[in-house]
Amino acid sequence: MDKNSYKKFTDVQIGDSLSRPVLVSSIKEAIDKNGNTFVKITMKDGFSEVTPMMFKTDKNMLEQLGVCEESVADVKISVSEYNGGKSFRVDKIAPNNDLEITPGDFIKLPPHDTEKMFGEICELIEACANDCGGKYKPISELALRILHDKKERYITSSAAVSMHHNMKGGLIYHSYRMVKTANAVCDIYEKLDRELLVCGAALHDIGKIWEYKTSSSGEAEFTPSGVLFGHLYLGASLIKKYTEGESYSTERVQLLTHLLLSHHGTREFGAVVCPATPEAFALFYIDNLDAKLYVCEDAYDILDPGTITEKKPFGLDNRLYRPREF
Repeated sequence: MDKNSYKKFTDVQIGDSLSRPVLVSSIKEAIDKNGNTFVKITMKDGFSEVTPMMFKTDKNMLEQLGVCEESVADVKISVSEYNGGKSFRVDKIAPNNDLEITPGDFIKLPPHDTEKMFGEICELIEACANDCGGKYKPISELALRILHDKKERYITSSAAVSMHHNMKGGLIYHSYRMVKTANAVCDIYEKLDRELLVCGAALHDIGKIWEYKTSSSGEAEFTPSGVLFGHLYLGASLIKKYTEGESYSTERVQLLTHLLLSHHGTREFGAVVCPATPEAFALFYIDNLDAKLYVCEDAYDILDPGTITEKKPFGLDNRLYRPREF
């Protein structure tokens, strides 16, 4: 399917309507103030997603029509104004029967091949191995063991439910940019421990492979482990499991664990502890930088030059302006 042959969600304005095939990624039932059931249907067009409401229906009625999660459907959507922004409503929906259109046509993916990113991460980790003069196994060896053992989920998991890198392969894309940034930062701040920072960047969100369940379309939802423990604890526990009985430096394992537990920066934002080493501070800022820039990039995908966002993008403190192109 040529994704560009259809009008995108981002192209429609208030008062417009849109008819096109979409990927139905989730269907959630809700109750209105009068006690009537309606559904919120999250849809992907291959570039972005919206969650229109469909009234006077429920999940079972849609399934009887042949519309279910992870399926392709033909929809007619109308756009109105609500609280100063766009509100999407489903007017019609039916299964799409075009055999040449598949769910894969609508899935948002990283701009780089996941296998290529995985290979580059491993190369940078290998290049900074430090065996402490032959006394211990390098923690780079530990990082590589973990990554290879968990590769399948590491390269397919989303990095978030909604905020940043929330797509299939989002976890490795986020980690890849952070590893490359961490390696470059060490060329400038020469006293930073390159092995610690690069390995920390590669593993900082490894716990998200248990924190979230990522569907084949990239839709993420919290797991019981994610709710009960969170990815910082889950990642630190993984390091403990992999280092028991092994000849790694106890202190360097502690330092790596500290990076995972402190990379959110403050307890207000979920850190178990606040950064207590230069590498921990660097990792926190690198993580925050990549998250914020992804939000900016995502917003720019739907902004025309010379315009600003309708509201503050989630995670930012101001509305975003896209400069005019000269």
